[in-house]
Amino acid sequence: MYQTEVLTEKYFKIFMGAYNDFRVNCAKLYRFELEPLNYDDFLEYFNKDIIKCIILLEGAIPTAFLAYSKAQENSIELYVIHCLGDENLNEKKKLLLQAFLDETKEYRKTSLVSYPMLGIQENFKDIAGDFGFKFVNLAVLDFPITDKKETRALEKIRFTELPIGYKIVSYRDVFKEGLRNCIFKAFENTSDINFDPRFKTLKGADDITNKITEEIYGKFLPSSSKILLYENEVVGFCLANITGIHIANIPLVGIVQEHRGLGLSEVMLKLAVEDIIKLNKQGLINVDVLNVSTDYDNTPAVKMYEQMGFKLTYTYPQAYLPESQS
Repeated sequence: MYQTEVLTEKYFKIFMGAYNDFRVNCAKLYRFELEPLNYDDFLEYFNKDIIKCIILLEGAIPTAFLAYSKAQENSIELYVIHCLGDENLNEKKKLLLQAFLDETKEYRKTSLVSYPMLGIQENFKDIAGDFGFKFVNLAVLDFPITDKKETRALEKIRFTELPIGYKIVSYRDVFKEGLRNCIFKAFENTSDINFDPRFKTLKGADDITNKITEEIYGKFLPSSSKILLYENEVVGFCLANITGIHIANIPLVGIVQEHRGLGLSEVMLKLAVEDIIKLNKQGLINVDVLNVSTDYDNTPAVKMYEQMGFKLTYTYPQAYLPESQS
C-alpha cells in the first residue's frame, strides 16, 4: 500500500502540498517557534544537501515525509515526521523511520541521532523506543512578561551582593571566546551531551556560541544576555534571544563547576528577565512570553525557574539514538 523513497526532483511539484501542510500546522501540531522554510527555500537547502528528505508514497502521491540533516558533525538531526491526515499514522511513521535508519546506517556508526519529539510526535514515543531510541524528558517553562502581577513579584525578589571578585555584565563580542570555553566546561557532564554531542568538545561549543550570537537560532539579545565574570574571566552565562513571533527565549544558562552553589545563576536569570521586560516596555521588542527549556529531572534548575515566576507549560521527550546502537 505504501512505499518510501528519497525525495528526488521528479516529486518536487507534487510534494509541495505535503510540505506546505506541515508549514501551516507546524505551530499547532508540533509547537515549532521558528517558522519553517518556505517551499522554495526548502528545495534550495535540499539541493545543497543541507536538508535531506524521505517521502512516503500512496500510489504516486507523497502523503508523508521525514526531514533530517547531517550538517552537524557527529550528529544527525531528525527534524520532523509529518503525515497528511490521520489514517494509519503509526504504520506510516514506522516505514519512514525504518527508511531513515537504513539510509543513514553507515553515517550512524560515528554519529548519534537527535530527535525532539515535539507536539503530537510524542504519541510516537513507544514506537521510537522499539527502534532503539532513548529519551531525556525536557520541560518548557513560561514567564508572562506582560503580566504586571508577575513582573511586580519578580521585582520584589532580592539577592545579597555578589561575592568579592564577581560581576555580571551584558554580553559583548569581546566575551565570545570566553563564552565558548564556559559553555564547554558547564555542559560537558550534563544530560545534554546525550542528544547534542557539540557540548562534548570546544569545537562544538564554538558552533553553539556562533549560532546563538550570529542569530541562526533567532534574534540575539546581547543586552539581555548576561555574562558572569570572576576576576575578569567568563565563568557563567544566561543568554537571551527571540525565537518566534512574540516569543522570547533563554536558550542557555550555565556556570562552571567550581563557581556553583553561590546562587549566581538566579541573579543572572533575574537580570536577564528584567532586561527583556524593559526592552518590551520600551517597544524595542514585541513579545508576550519568555520561555526556557531544561531537563525535567534537573530539580534544582526547575525550582530556580519556578522561584523566578516561570510556570511549567509542557514537557516533551527529547529522543536520541546513541552511536553504539546504530
